[in-house]
Amino acid sequence: MKIIVVSDTHGRRENLEQLLARDDVRDADWLVHCGDIGDDERWLRNAFPRAVSIVSGNCDWFTDLPRELVVEREGRRFLITHGNRYVDGGLPRFSYRAREEACDVVLFGHTHMPLVTEDGGILYVNPGSAAMPRQADRRRTYAVITVSDGRATARIEDLELHAAL
Repeated sequence: MKIIVVSDTHGRRENLEQLLARDDVRDADWLVHCGDIGDDERWLRNAFPRAVSIVSGNCDWFTDLPRELVVEREGRRFLITHGNRYVDGGLPRFSYRAREEACDVVLFGHTHMPLVTEDGGILYVNPGSAAMPRQADRRRTYAVITVSDGRATARIEDLELHAAL
């Protein structure tokens, strides 16, 4: 199973359009948006032909999107959140919530900085921002997660260059 994770697009639909135009994205089984989507929720659900999960971010004021989701796919349990309620506490705060929900993968955004790390058996993935990156090189990024044989792995991809970071 292939999962595309994006976050913090802040209503910049052209960035989502660029993302969905990619061959490696179009063939994914599931697309997850970790919040701060702006007013593009309906558009994204219509534009991506398979499963789409979206949570609200701290800038999604006028939405009824959930603040977090727990989704089970391919034997993995995913905690999907924007992250603004957890990020200041670092991985331990995410870990506590993930363990409460028996999740082994945490997908989050908010920082606009990509991250893939594993700690205590939990995979943490922040795709960075496809619109407003904050890391030093300012590359617009998204994440690709592969679940195979019950194991989840993740990598960060550069939206412009399509080169794995």
